Amino acid sequence: MNWGDTSDSLTLSIYTPSGSKIGTYRDNYDGSVNGRIRLNIDPSQGYVEQGTWMFKVYGESVSGTEDYTFTVAQH
Repeated sequence: MNWGDTSDSLTLSIYTPSGSKIGTYRDNYDGSVNGRIRLNIDPSQGYVEQGTWMFKVYGESVSGTEDYTFTVAQH
């Protein structure tokens, strides 16, 4: 997920098809505050399921509105 504006703070929560929450991620998840959340979901951790996944984006601290792009890629 990319919004590019480090003055605004967005979070990304990820849920499996069965409703289990994998986690809530913030801009600094990768050790850098750059208006971007990038992560990989590793199948070996046991929570990769077939079905519809849910992703929730929340404006934790936003001045006005904030546009973002969101990309999911299967490996």
